[in-house]
Amino acid sequence: MYDVIGIVVFMAIVVGLAAAILFVFDRITLKSGASKEDQRIVIQKRTARWQHRWAFFYASCAAVALIVNAFNLEHQPLKRRIAWSVLPALVVLWFLLSRDKDGGGIDDGEESG
Repeated sequence: MYDVIGIVVFMAIVVGLAAAILFVFDRITLKSGASKEDQRIVIQKRTARWQHRWAFFYASCAAVALIVNAFNLEHQPLKRRIAWSVLPALVVLWFLLSRDKDGGGIDDGEESG
């Protein structure tokens, strides 16, 4: 039980620090005198950059998982190896196909609420 509590506390600290960093980052980058349209454009561009970075990291993790499962580095049976290789392969394919589209699947013209 103490392990679970420790994990929850650690994750709460990490999420809290991330929220604080993003809050400070918003205060620094968004000028108070800027119009709402300028602020919306800055937020959309920043969101698109972070979504691209997240997708790249996610695809990188999936590629590593695909390699580990394909070469049987964990000595699993063949059926389990194939089953665990399908999901990372789909993630990598999704990433590669979404990179072909303009914006990587992000609609820049969409209004944010």
